[in-house]
This record gives sequence, structure tokens and C-alpha cells, in this order.
Amino acid sequence: MSKYLEKKKESIIRVNRIIDSLESEQDVRDVLENYKFKHEKLKKQYEQLNKVFEFHKGIIQNISSCIVTMDMQGKITFMNKSALDLTGFTAEKMPDDDFVSLFSDKEEGTRIVNQLLHEKVMFESKETNLISKKGRIVPVGFSTAQLKENGSEEKGIIFIFRDISDLINFRNQMERMDRLATLGELSAGIAHEIRNPLAGIKTSAQVLEESFSPGDFRAQLVSRIVKEIDRSNRLLQRFFNFAKPSRPKPGFHSLQNILEGIQILLEPRLSRKKIKFFAEYEENLPDIYIDEGQFEQVMLNLILNAFDAMPNGGNLNIKAFYDVQKIVYEGQREPGAIAIYIEDTGKGILPDKIEKIFNPFYTTKSDGVGLGLSISTRLLEENQSKIEVESVPDSGTTFKVYLPFVKDKHQE
Repeated sequence: MSKYLEKKKESIIRVNRIIDSLESEQDVRDVLENYKFKHEKLKKQYEQLNKVFEFHKGIIQNISSCIVTMDMQGKITFMNKSALDLTGFTAEKMPDDDFVSLFSDKEEGTRIVNQLLHEKVMFESKETNLISKKGRIVPVGFSTAQLKENGSEEKGIIFIFRDISDLINFRNQMERMDRLATLGELSAGIAHEIRNPLAGIKTSAQVLEESFSPGDFRAQLVSRIVKEIDRSNRLLQRFFNFAKPSRPKPGFHSLQNILEGIQILLEPRLSRKKIKFFAEYEENLPDIYIDEGQFEQVMLNLILNAFDAMPNGGNLNIKAFYDVQKIVYEGQREPGAIAIYIEDTGKGILPDKIEKIFNPFYTTKSDGVGLGLSISTRLLEENQSKIEVESVPDSGTTFKVYLPFVKDKHQE
């Protein structure tokens, strides 16, 4: 309190000195004008600084990149709007813990923070996984920079990151397409070389079969050989369908008619396996523009997979609707997609296996070949469509098929 009184006393003395030095009213007016000029000047400078502050604040808060700052003890000091939205926090309720708490792998987070704070290592375009407030794992690409004050004094670290979930999905799809293309060429070559000798073996076996009497057990063995050759030929034909599917012949078709036809075909199996079939179609759903035969093959594969996932029965739900915002492929003429969700209540797929199910020859079935989903993916790609999958172990799986919306030329 005494310091405050001392300062007030000094201010009063200073003002009195100024007043004592004034000799006329003109001097008073001059002093007031001078103070008024300085006040206006300071006011303009404040307004300019405030505009600059609001401008930079607007950039930081509205930029799509996420920005987090931490002090030299690793505590979070600031999160912009994008960072708050991605992690599920709010400006009033930011994480109280260290910055490490945002990492899904705490050991990796501790290592990165130590490198930033103690080893002064800055990162550029590095990838890691963060965890949201609700426990969702978010893959991010991040870069860092030192936060300095007065140009030299280090006050903390700036952590800039962006959600790269779509990039990782695209990368996985490209890798899968490369594997499919390579395997397709290899399969076509091998299948072609095998079919020729199989044809010769089958012809010889049939001639040999005719030389035995009907009751001869050797005739049964030769008949078994012919059947196994036929089975091998069917498998090779599946290879050909995978390696070099026929060029699609697209046309406009009613999705509901196609799926109802498949349902009628599978009705006996539905009742036998105790599976309840439900279908929900959005009203005025646009016709799909696709090769009807290839699309039927895809849907049949997905529905049969759902059957296999529910050996003790369950529910099979199909939902079809028009998603006006969805873009299926780059360069799509008209935005929008017809989305078809095939949901089962089966055993689901483990997270470490979900990316493998589209790989050729990957199967969890004892009698499976592992080409069903690979062929389905290939056929959809040929028709400029795509497939995605979501699964919760012990709860079920949802395959999502997206067909690009094509405006019916006859209705233009």
C-alpha cells in the first residue's frame, strides 16, 4: 500500500510542476492539445494492433490444420478450434494432463515430447496416432516448431497436425490394387498354362472310364478324377474372372428389383439358416448405372459372406439410399452416390484382420479360396464404384457399397 501511495504522490508532484510551469491560458491549451494529439495517436495505434491481433487470431482459429502449444514442462497451453474439434475437447475444458495424454501410445508420446523439449529435435511430416476424449484413435501427420518470445527466448513447442485417416485408407487401397494387378497377371498366366494339360487329362480319363464295366471300382476312381478336373477348371475360371474380368456393359437398372431377385433366389437358404432378411429402400431412389450381371455377382458374394458369418442365425439388413454429398471417384461428373449397406449380426471381424479380407487368397473359411471379396472389389472398380467395411467383433459387420450417381439421359 505504501508503494502505491508513493507513486500517487510522485504523480501529483509531477502534475503540479507542469501546472506551475504554465504562465498563461494559452500554455494550458497547448498542453491539452498536445495530450489530446498523443491520446488520439495512441488510440489509433491500439486499434491497428487490435486489428492485427484479431486477424491473426482468426487465421489460427479457423485454419483447417490443428494447432496445439505446450510450455517447457510439457503442459498444454493452447488448442485452436480444429484441434479441439478433432480431439473432442472445448476451449473451457482443455486436457489438464501433459501433452503426452493426447497420444494413443503413451510410450511413443513420452519419447516424442522428450525429443522436442530436451533434445531440441523438431519433426517434419511425421505420423502418429492421437486419442480423442471419447477414446477414438485418430491417425495424424504432424510437424513441430519452437515457440519463442522476443525472437530468442524459447517458451514452448508448437505442434501442428492433421487427420490423415482418408490418406491412410487411400494408401491401403492403392497397395491393394497393386497387389491385385500383379496377382491378376500371374494368375492369368498360370491358369492358362494349367488348363491345357487338364483338358488332355480329362479326355484321357473319360476314354479310360468307358473301357471299364459299370460295376468296376476303377471306373468310380476315374469318374472321381473327371469330377476333380471339372472342379479345378471351375477354380481356374474364377482366376480368369479375377485377373481379366469382362468389360462392363453398364445400363440403368432398378436396385430394388435386382436385390429382390437375389432374395427370392436365396429364400430356401435363409429359412434353413434361420436368418431374417430386412430391406429398406429410400423413396424415389435413383436407378443405378452399372453392369447388371457383375453387380449381381458382387451382391451375391457379400450376402453369402453374411450368411457364413451367422452360422447360428441372425439378421441381415440391407439399406439403400441416395447420398447427395458422396464422391465415389475423382472426376465424377455429377456429385452423389447410391449407397448400399449390407449389415449382419454375426461374429464380426477383428481389427487386425479387417484390412486383409480384400487380399486375394485370404480366407478364414476351411473350404474357402479367398477370392470372393477380391473379385467383388475388382468388379466394382471396373464399374467406377467402391466398397468399404466396418466391423465390431461379436456384434456384426457392415459392407458399404457406393455406386456413382449418373443422371438418366432419357430424363434430361
